[in-house]
Amino acid sequence: MKLTKTITKLAAAVLCAAFVGTAAGFSAFATVDNSELGEELRDGNFTYELVDGTYTITACDPTSILTEVPELRNGYAVTAIADNAFQNCHYIEELTIPDTITSIGASAFIGCTSLKKVTLPSRITELKSSTFMGCTRLESVDIPDKVSSIGNYAFYNCSMLKSIKLPGELSSIGAMAFAQCSSITDIDSSKCGAFVFEDGILYNSSKENIYRASTALSGDVYIRNEVKYIEPGAFSVCVNINKLYLPSSVTDIGESAFSYCTNLKNIDFSSGLTNIAPIAFKYCTALESLDFPITLDSVGDGAFLDCTNLSKVIIPESTRTIGEGAFLDCPNLEQIIVPKSISSIGAHAFGYELDETGENYSALDNFRMSVFTGSAGESYARTNKLSYSYVDKSLKKYAFLILAAALLLAAIVLAVVLMAKGRKSASSATKKAEKERLEEESYEKILDDSDDEKDEKAKE
Repeated sequence: MKLTKTITKLAAAVLCAAFVGTAAGFSAFATVDNSELGEELRDGNFTYELVDGTYTITACDPTSILTEVPELRNGYAVTAIADNAFQNCHYIEELTIPDTITSIGASAFIGCTSLKKVTLPSRITELKSSTFMGCTRLESVDIPDKVSSIGNYAFYNCSMLKSIKLPGELSSIGAMAFAQCSSITDIDSSKCGAFVFEDGILYNSSKENIYRASTALSGDVYIRNEVKYIEPGAFSVCVNINKLYLPSSVTDIGESAFSYCTNLKNIDFSSGLTNIAPIAFKYCTALESLDFPITLDSVGDGAFLDCTNLSKVIIPESTRTIGEGAFLDCPNLEQIIVPKSISSIGAHAFGYELDETGENYSALDNFRMSVFTGSAGESYARTNKLSYSYVDKSLKKYAFLILAAALLLAAIVLAVVLMAKGRKSASSATKKAEKERLEEESYEKILDDSDDEKDEKAKE
């Protein structure tokens, strides 16, 4: 059925293309209904709107097969492409946009899944948000020299994009601009003073921010000491990284920064990190354990979503918030201690998994929490009917046992000391008595000797 529909669409597209090709020579004289300014014009491929004496392309027929955008229509220059104008035009493979175009709207080519190459006009000064988002076959794009900003998600999920050359006037790159670009290995920043590509990583000029890493990075990755912020999507789909070392200079890890790093097993966090943004480590399926630094304040929504091998998590006393689904779908995480510093825990933060539809939640059978009395952890466990035990009561029990053991040990030590003193006293008394006995015997001997001397003198 799907194949039939596809064939039907292709046939319609071919017929449409043939018709357009036949009529191409007469395009300037096409019969249109736009006698008043602002009215729409349709020519078979595009819908135009007349604004301030020039045309803006507002829509493209999604079945169109074409390779270029016209410069003129009905005697007016075509100067702009509106937001979403080419959305989901799945049959366009190559496209040349003329230099009459000075503005391209947000999401203009979103979802053009067959687009491999695009030639952009030299006069544009920015690539707006999501311009080429989801163009999964895009291999090549030349960004004009005058472009000073690349918007959020501009090339998101352009999975075939291998290299890109940054223009000389570029001064800003938006969040997730190159996220999920799973083939990107080279970024030429030689003409761009605001950014530098070094050792497979794109930094700003101060090297305090990381914007995009080459997906060719592998093994152990050491982040430079200057880095403070890892931008959203910076290391996404770097599937060959095994271990990550973060310096104390890093304070924030952005959204989806390390998502889909499927071979990342260990992360060496350093004191200084305060925030882990939503889905920062989503689908890091090889990740085994987490020992967060004592400076960590918050863990965002879905930060460790679907980390299926994660079995150990140590949350420090400094942490205040755990986002919704932060540890959702982590089936090997069977126990967690929630410190009393935690003031907020989002829905399904841990102890839950999703079914295949991604819509229904179910509690993990073997999951158990250790919480403090009256804490957010206790409230979360009670609300979600999860197994839990009290850390503070256990600590009191252990403290009592330790105190009892200490008292017993002290008593034993005291007894030993007293016994030692007793033995010493007894020994001293014995020695004193013996000394007195010897002195008495000596005295008696002296007396006896004196009596004998007297008797001898009397005989004489």
